[in-house]
Amino acid sequence: MIKNLIIDGDGVVINRDKRFTDRLCADYGITKETTAPFFNEVFRDCTIGKRDLKIELARYYRSWGWKGTLEELLYFWFSKEGLRNEEMLSTIQTLRASGVATFLATDNEKYRTDYILNEFGLGMYFDAVFSSAHVGSRKEDASFWNYVETTKGIHPPETLFWDDEHENIKVARQTGFIAELFTDMDDFNQKMYRHFPELRERLSTQKR
Repeated sequence: MIKNLIIDGDGVVINRDKRFTDRLCADYGITKETTAPFFNEVFRDCTIGKRDLKIELARYYRSWGWKGTLEELLYFWFSKEGLRNEEMLSTIQTLRASGVATFLATDNEKYRTDYILNEFGLGMYFDAVFSSAHVGSRKEDASFWNYVETTKGIHPPETLFWDDEHENIKVARQTGFIAELFTDMDDFNQKMYRHFPELRERLSTQKR
């Protein structure tokens, strides 16, 4: 019996059509070649809490040609990074109301993690968040899943994880979690009905 549900953020519960670097290039002409040194050499450390995004970005953003402030750049980044997957959030709410513990798992640095939970409003749908910035490792690392298991007392065979990246799914399965690859909502719904047989009826009742 599945007692816990862990959902990925970007690409799963957050619908995203363009990444920050793509939007930066399209809207302001700041190319990926320009931003590559920051994202290739620095940003990963920010996502695992080893560096502070604001401190590190302050050393780069002027050389990119950004004319505004650092805070304006971060707002452009965070506020346009995607839309909430409302259909999925409805399913999460239904399961949570039935007693399933729900968690968000995200590879993000601390400022965007805070934005996602508060300004973006995802915090109200989950019992807790596992952010790489606070865990100290990413979902592609077994240590991330060891942290999930030990800090919250989550039993992997009773826990379903959804993500849109194969490597994250592979590592979660290797550490004992039930894991499904997210491709689209039709596939998600069918597999969720299989994992939670009562879910279809509950969702249908809500729509009446």
